[in-house]
Amino acid sequence: MKKIRFSILAIAALLFLGSCSKHKMWFPIDKMPEDWAEFQIHYFEPSANAASYNMDTVYINDVIYGSKDGGTTLQYNNGLPRFAYGSTAIGKFYGVKAGNVNIKCMRRGEVVYDQNMTLTVGKQNVIIHDLNQPPIVIDNQFPYWNAVAPATGENWNTDSVGKVMFINLLYESPGVPYPGKLQYQWKRRSGTEWANIGEPVGFGEATERTPVIIHKTVFNSSGYENVDYRILTESGDELQKWNGSKYVTYSDYWNCYIGKVYMHFFRGYRTTTPACNVTQWQSM
Repeated sequence: MKKIRFSILAIAALLFLGSCSKHKMWFPIDKMPEDWAEFQIHYFEPSANAASYNMDTVYINDVIYGSKDGGTTLQYNNGLPRFAYGSTAIGKFYGVKAGNVNIKCMRRGEVVYDQNMTLTVGKQNVIIHDLNQPPIVIDNQFPYWNAVAPATGENWNTDSVGKVMFINLLYESPGVPYPGKLQYQWKRRSGTEWANIGEPVGFGEATERTPVIIHKTVFNSSGYENVDYRILTESGDELQKWNGSKYVTYSDYWNCYIGKVYMHFFRGYRTTTPACNVTQWQSM
């Protein structure tokens, strides 16, 4: 009986190997043409964060790229491409042949934005900030990490980094961009030292993606820590903003996860409402 059982097992093994050789696993992908641009679209015209301001359809060179029926809507405070149900499409980009590109956005069947822009080969972010102006196009600064990430000796077994880029879209008042440059800074919640996120940047400019040190708060986890942020003016003072009744110092905090890469869009008005604040977009 043992011989028969072993023979059956041997035959089964041969059949299994044969079936494997006949059924190869394929992972088909479409290779991006070498002369194409990759891009994400963001909508940060100062406006109320309400559904009535949503762009429900987006065309690129008269080809539909996003629509409400397709589960995507270009909202103030967010961007495209997106997954269904509104969650951020991390790492995803649209593609189009590089060069002069037309973008149209619609609200309830009406074209409310129709502008041209120049896109280059590689990854970039397209920012709509004024319905009467061409979008701002910034370099996405991909790839996000070198082969070896920076590290420190202290707390080496829980210490790592995230990355943050700051984009200045601040308006002083309706139709008037903030005239000076802004210095974005970060500080670990448990720390005392403020550090710069890149160099000061003017309206429509972005900093480099800057490492932010994280000592994760839960040891056996993917790891994150609260990080405080502030903004300094060219005089070195903390930025003041109108909160609807008085001027207050701008400050905020975000959870920063180890290995994640973020974009912080500073948008809105400094002297009126909608008040200026940061919207965080996760690139990786």
